[in-house]
Amino acid sequence: MEIDGVALVIGAGSGIGREVALTLASRGASVLICADLNVEAAQQTAEISQSRKAVTDFHATAIQVDVRQERDVERLLAEAKSRFGRVDVCVNTAGFGAANQTPISSMSLDAYRQLDEVHNIGSFLVLRATLQTMLQQEPRATGRASVKAMSRGSIVLLTSLASEGAFLGVGNYIAAKHAVKGLVQTAAIENARKGIRINAVAPSYVSGPMINKFMQEAPAARAAMLGDLAMGRLAEPEEVADAVVFLVSSAASYINGHTLVVDGGTSLQLANTPFSDT
Repeated sequence: MEIDGVALVIGAGSGIGREVALTLASRGASVLICADLNVEAAQQTAEISQSRKAVTDFHATAIQVDVRQERDVERLLAEAKSRFGRVDVCVNTAGFGAANQTPISSMSLDAYRQLDEVHNIGSFLVLRATLQTMLQQEPRATGRASVKAMSRGSIVLLTSLASEGAFLGVGNYIAAKHAVKGLVQTAAIENARKGIRINAVAPSYVSGPMINKFMQEAPAARAAMLGDLAMGRLAEPEEVADAVVFLVSSAASYINGHTLVVDGGTSLQLANTPFSDT
């Protein structure tokens, strides 16, 4: 599951994005572009990646980006192409969860629009700009010796278990994540014969500052949430990162338009308990 070439990770400043960036560095990426709204955090990831690099000529850099802004995203991809010639891997993990649990009947337009802009529109802008860049670059042979597929690049967008069903009280998040899955499926078909693969990873609850804080402040919800998880624990960011890196690697050379659910089996028995009071 080795990686080769220039890798761009958006949302690389923390959480899953940081772990994806570090894993790409450890698996052979020659260039790592860490992009985030918080450029200082992205720079920290770039610095940490130096100790994880798998190749001697490794280079890491940080660039600020707001995925909600069209010009920002276009500037990011233009700078990546200008400085490094191409983008072989792009992973978008930028986003955040719903601030509270509100039925659709009571939800404000601002609350709905806020999550749509960062997840749905943000993913569209990243996907469009990355595709425009990859379509202009020469394909390279990748895969096993027996099957040398020509690849212009691979893209993974982070969705969520929310893209596979519904949770009560977070309709804005659900709608945005379903939209991202639709983008992935459509773009995958449109570009399959052009040497570009597009997939998604859909994790359930992942350990991190936001969810850990929520679980500390709401012990009843914590108990219900862990009770819903088949393995009785949250996923770790590294576990999600491994799934992402598999999909962008040549080991997944015939996987396209797929949403890989990383939930420890939770969706097989999900009872919707954490949001049942809404």
